[in-house]
Amino acid sequence: MTLTILFGLMPVIIFLILLYILDSYKLLKMRVILTVILCGSVSAAIAYPVNNYFLSLFGLNFVSVITAPLIEEALKIVVVCYLFYKNKLAFFTDAFIIGFASGTGFGIIENIFYFSQIESQNVISWVVRGFGTAIMHGTATAVASVVIQILVTKRERLKFHYLLIGLAAGFLIHSVFNNYYLPPLIQTVLQFCLLPFLIFQLFSFSEKSLRNWMEEESQSEFELLRMIKIGEFKSTRTGRYLLSIKNRFEPEVIFDMLAYIQLYLELSIKAKGLLMMKEAGFEHETGDDIKPKLDELQFLSKSIGKTGMKILSPIIKKSNKDSWKLNLLK
Repeated sequence: MTLTILFGLMPVIIFLILLYILDSYKLLKMRVILTVILCGSVSAAIAYPVNNYFLSLFGLNFVSVITAPLIEEALKIVVVCYLFYKNKLAFFTDAFIIGFASGTGFGIIENIFYFSQIESQNVISWVVRGFGTAIMHGTATAVASVVIQILVTKRERLKFHYLLIGLAAGFLIHSVFNNYYLPPLIQTVLQFCLLPFLIFQLFSFSEKSLRNWMEEESQSEFELLRMIKIGEFKSTRTGRYLLSIKNRFEPEVIFDMLAYIQLYLELSIKAKGLLMMKEAGFEHETGDDIKPKLDELQFLSKSIGKTGMKILSPIIKKSNKDSWKLNLLK
């Protein structure tokens, strides 16, 4: 009895823990991951009666291949979409872990339901449930999250149809798994062998992408901030750009724009410093002075106005990563 429960529930939990350990930067807070697991569990509780309803209307094959994968993936990805909307995700590693966490919560509750209804003590069936189905739930939502992250990174903003494309990717994986083109045990073994390779490649690429992003942005930001502080801002390309538009705004707005640029650069450099500390394995508090600066940045943004902020967009990019790095300081 205990052995079957362990095979049914523990593999996906252990796998998620390993993902978190392997993440060098650990940008995701543990409370966020636990909240996502809880949301995934709630989605399983919602999916259970919905799937039963469709079973009463259609055959088992149709439900297992079409309606159940669509409903379950849509429910699991809700919390992921929310985190994208709030600019809490910016890199492939984080997207994968969050997606897998949602699938983990779903897989745990689903296997508990399964265990309560089927009194089978066959270890093989629970190996398939624990190492196969539960991990499939995590993998499908994780891949969906990564697909969304790829699209967001490419276009530097979130659009609704990106979420639908990610959902389609998760649905496809789930549906193919439920089709059982191969015997369940063989399918489980293949999944368990291929997934570590996929994760290794993804984590390596994500960390390389993060380092490149920090190096490229930091160099230009340090130089621009240095020129502002030594009074040579007018000689920079950014300074010349602001001079070219000064007649379109009141002097006070131009002053606020310059203050916004300087404060944004300081906070951006601070965020990258935190990332480097995390990579080195050090935990570092943001400090009591950060919140007032973030509040001041928001105040300056309102003072400049939407038109002014749009004018600043060539200087201060508002991509997914740019919004995310400020959230990192909160």
